[in-house]
Amino acid sequence: MARTRPWSWRNLSLRSKLGLGLGSASILSIVIGAGTAMILILSGLADASRREAMRSAKTALNLVLRQAQSQQSEAGELASDGVLADLLVTSPAAIENYLTSQQERFGSGLIEVADTRGRIVARRLGLDPARARQVAAGDHSPAVERALEYERRLTLTQASGQLAVRASAPVLDETWKLRGAVVFTLPLDAEFADVIKGALSVDVIFYAGDVATASTFSTPDGRRLPGRPVPPAVAESVHRGLTLTDQGPVEGREYTFAYVPLQDLEGRRIGMLAIATSRDTLLAAQRQAKWFLLLAAAVAAVLAAAFAIALARRIAGPVRRLHEGALAVARGHLEHRIPVETGDEIGELAQAFGVMTRALKENQDRLAARIREMVTLHEIGRAVSSVLALDDVLAKVTSQVAGILQARTCALLLEGPGGGLGLRAAYGPISSAQALTALAIRAGRHSLRVEAIESDGDLGTQAREAGITGAFLAVPLELKDRSLGALAVTRPDPFSDGDERLVATIADQAATAFENARLYGEVTAFSEDLERKVHERTRELVEANSALERALRELRETQAQLVHSERMAGLGVLVAGVAHEINSPAAAIKGSVDALGDGVARLMARARELGQLSLPSDARVRFFRLLEALGPRFAQPRIEPPALVRRQARELALRLEGLGVASPDVPARTLVELGVAEAAYELATLGGGSGLSPLVGYLEEYAYLQRNLASMKTAIHAITRIVGALKSYSHLDQEKVSVCDLHEGIENTLVILHHELKYAISVQRRFGTLPKVPVFVDELNQVWTNIIHNAVQALGGRGEITVETAQEGSEVVVRISDNGPGISPEAQARIFEPFFTTKAKGEGSGLGLVIVKRIVDKHGGHIHVESVPGRTSFIVRLPIEGPKLTAARAVVQSGNPS
Repeated sequence: MARTRPWSWRNLSLRSKLGLGLGSASILSIVIGAGTAMILILSGLADASRREAMRSAKTALNLVLRQAQSQQSEAGELASDGVLADLLVTSPAAIENYLTSQQERFGSGLIEVADTRGRIVARRLGLDPARARQVAAGDHSPAVERALEYERRLTLTQASGQLAVRASAPVLDETWKLRGAVVFTLPLDAEFADVIKGALSVDVIFYAGDVATASTFSTPDGRRLPGRPVPPAVAESVHRGLTLTDQGPVEGREYTFAYVPLQDLEGRRIGMLAIATSRDTLLAAQRQAKWFLLLAAAVAAVLAAAFAIALARRIAGPVRRLHEGALAVARGHLEHRIPVETGDEIGELAQAFGVMTRALKENQDRLAARIREMVTLHEIGRAVSSVLALDDVLAKVTSQVAGILQARTCALLLEGPGGGLGLRAAYGPISSAQALTALAIRAGRHSLRVEAIESDGDLGTQAREAGITGAFLAVPLELKDRSLGALAVTRPDPFSDGDERLVATIADQAATAFENARLYGEVTAFSEDLERKVHERTRELVEANSALERALRELRETQAQLVHSERMAGLGVLVAGVAHEINSPAAAIKGSVDALGDGVARLMARARELGQLSLPSDARVRFFRLLEALGPRFAQPRIEPPALVRRQARELALRLEGLGVASPDVPARTLVELGVAEAAYELATLGGGSGLSPLVGYLEEYAYLQRNLASMKTAIHAITRIVGALKSYSHLDQEKVSVCDLHEGIENTLVILHHELKYAISVQRRFGTLPKVPVFVDELNQVWTNIIHNAVQALGGRGEITVETAQEGSEVVVRISDNGPGISPEAQARIFEPFFTTKAKGEGSGLGLVIVKRIVDKHGGHIHVESVPGRTSFIVRLPIEGPKLTAARAVVQSGNPS
């Protein structure tokens, strides 16, 4: 009774495996394709729903922002209304009637009007009272306070748990004086949500924080719903500034929600705006797509299974017989033949197996021979490459050839200096090796293989005389068509073609090794000679370099000393002038400080007199407010003709006397001299008949204090201007390139040289529009200083200096001109030479313009002079991209050793 094998995949036949495999693959691919299509379709529908929700959310946010902008515009128009400003001053109670009359002008919303103390004096309810109470700003609210600080403001805010758009603006009269504030508030409640829904046909929810406060959702009986609670994870992401979508039910219907963050003017996120779009159509489409794809997948699976079973039966038989043949070949039976039963790919595969079997047998034979040759060649190559000395290389070659080929004798011949071949290495008896040499010479430059050398017609006689018998093989040694020698071998057994190829390959390696050894000897000798020459040349260069470094160091030290001396001399002149300029404002400050002490003492005395008056508290407050208002006028010096002052004082005294003021002459003259005669009536009202003199006396001392302070500020400003220019002029980091304004450097130079220019020399500025240029700031200031100082000396203290700037292509041009006597043509040719000067002995060193040219060359620019009697101009051109040359190259191009 036969045993039944248990079922498993491994025990199944090929036909069963092919049927199951192809059927499973087809069904699986259909299921995967249908599932993928269903997923793509459904995800596409879901993505379209989310994109539509996001688009609607952004549109709704734009509607909210558009309403906010409209609200801000209405608040600004109301705040700019002159009628409202007048009513705030004259009749606050009438404001509500005025706002009611403007109902159509400002639309819906709550309008609140506050006075300058922050209290709400009027409201206009554009919505029902309950909504108004929830979003009202109230007295002293932040919106009112910011408006009273002259700030127009539009923001989102929370009021009593309700989101609202709030706009505020200051109310100013025609003289720009603050009269109050206007606050316009519109709640983002259910009614506003209905407006958005009417425009977009989607449901809307407003959230204050994470809590839903208003929505367009309602129950079937008409009751308004606050909205759907937002999931905590979504709320956290939206409050971080992200715009997200979500899905969920409301009253049994599915919606797609899009959430947009809402934030106030300071960037605080105070709530969210959500848009809900219905998913009913999407869900219906999803159900239809699922049923259709499932039905299509079932039909395709049945067809695929039937096709797989039929195809498996067709393929299984030939493949089984092909498998049997492959097993036979794998066991080493290379004579086995696989039958070709069909003309399809399986038949071609069986035919290819037969060809492969025959080729495998041939390759097996060739591979064995090739392995023997490769082992031999490897041994020869390792032996040749292990040494570099020529004699050792030749000995290695002959011994390895003899050992591998089991040779009786081996001789290696090389061409000598005279052109003939001579024995250089041998294996075996030396007499036999010398006889092989003669035979190899007769063979010439071609390979020669003889099975029995003693029977050869050409070489037999000579071989028998030397006692050489057996097989003979001679191969030439050639390198790049040049003959170097020959390799000759004898042994009892004949040589094969493989032996001849092997010896030829060894001969090529021997020729290469010989050439390498020769080149190695030449390179070694050349390297020794080159090393000796390099050592000698290096010693000469080191000595020359040391001498050059000493000369260069001495040259740099001399140049630095000359430049330092010239700049120190110029700095001394500048410091003297700056000290003279600072002395005048410093003296003014000292005089003002001395007068300030006396003024404070007199002010205290006047204060005691003022304290002795029995003035009411409100009168004192009004008096000091008057002082505060008149303070800026006291700081401005006032000089009027004495006759005008006397006439105005008499007229004012008569008016004061008519008001009942006793002895009004002195107070009247004081008020006229101070330029505040219009304040006499208010002072007389505050002090009464006998209190005017103490009030005017205190006012007079206060005015003198203000004038002293103004004088001190003016002097300090002058000192600050001079010191600031000096600081900007004298940068310490001379090697740092900074992007700067050339006009600023020129102006600073003119400020530093003001003491030389302010008397009888006028400076004309004709500045063009220049870009900022990378320069060495301190060194470039030295250029302007030297040129302008030379112009001052050329003018002799009287004349005109003109500074012109312009941009010409890729350069900026600075032209400094004077109307002095000019420079002679002979001096112009030498004006930039070191130590050349046209000044008297002791007045110039002849290095100023040399330093100027060196600095301009360092910037990659150039300078030249144009001079005729009555007009001398120095023109400096600088590249806009800044200095590119190093200092050494700039000196070489300029031709100046300075």
